[in-house]
Amino acid sequence: MAITTQDAVWAAEVQPHDVRPMSEMKERSQTIGPKRGVIGIVQRDESFLVIRRSRFVTAPMKLCLPGGTIEPGEAEEQTLVRELQEELNINVSPGRCCFRSRTPWGTLLAWWTANLDREATPLANPDEVDSWSWMTIDEITQVRDALPSLPEFFEAVRLGKVTL
Repeated sequence: MAITTQDAVWAAEVQPHDVRPMSEMKERSQTIGPKRGVIGIVQRDESFLVIRRSRFVTAPMKLCLPGGTIEPGEAEEQTLVRELQEELNINVSPGRCCFRSRTPWGTLLAWWTANLDREATPLANPDEVDSWSWMTIDEITQVRDALPSLPEFFEAVRLGKVTL
């Protein structure tokens, strides 16, 4: 697949470990080009829904937020809903995209807030998720076995660079 001008512009704006609010970055409208993913930010009180990846997926047993790869023709909001249903058997409604980043290996990530019914209880799909938990920002930024983007994102939240 060829990278379009839109892809190149969007990709050039997001550098590795880039920490900027969505309002400072242009919207990316195309779905082709570099690998893209969506991260779901589900909050309950002062805690966030965090997963430990299954041993059967890339970056096995790492801590991260739920989410996954955008499929061809799929909007970011659709990916958010689909991935949280696949990974945790929960139905969420998309909030807003509050952050964009690029992983060290080049995947472009869109970080979306997601609303979850207070009574809902996640159920881990063992093919994708080993376990899940609710963690505070302090707990998340101190873990040593997280994907690199996780503590970086929450440090940006703590510093006020990203608003949830």
